[in-house]
Amino acid sequence: LPDIVHTNVCIDAMKQAGFELLETRDMAHDQHGPQGDPWYLPMTPSWNPLSQRFQFNWLGFRLTNTIIVLLEYLYLAPKGTIKTQQMLQRGGFALGDGGKLQIFTPMFLMVGRKPLK
Repeated sequence: LPDIVHTNVCIDAMKQAGFELLETRDMAHDQHGPQGDPWYLPMTPSWNPLSQRFQFNWLGFRLTNTIIVLLEYLYLAPKGTIKTQQMLQRGGFALGDGGKLQIFTPMFLMVGRKPLK
């Protein structure tokens, strides 16, 4: 996401476009689910092999990639599948890390309206 901007830039753009801001907040800080799990939890490592999060630990990463390479070799997966998987895994690692460090949010809410006058 090379062109992603800080939330302040988004707020300024709304104001410059003539909108009256009614609310701005990072909804990632809200409680989600019954346990209050953070939004980035699905992108953090787990040792449960039945969880999709298993691919984010070192063993799951290796197994997933090995299986995909084998599927490509046997022509059961299209060529390039492993490159796509590795790109998606890198993105997942980065999003998980960004969420933990609170330097990225996918849930910044801006509510605005056109001025009444």
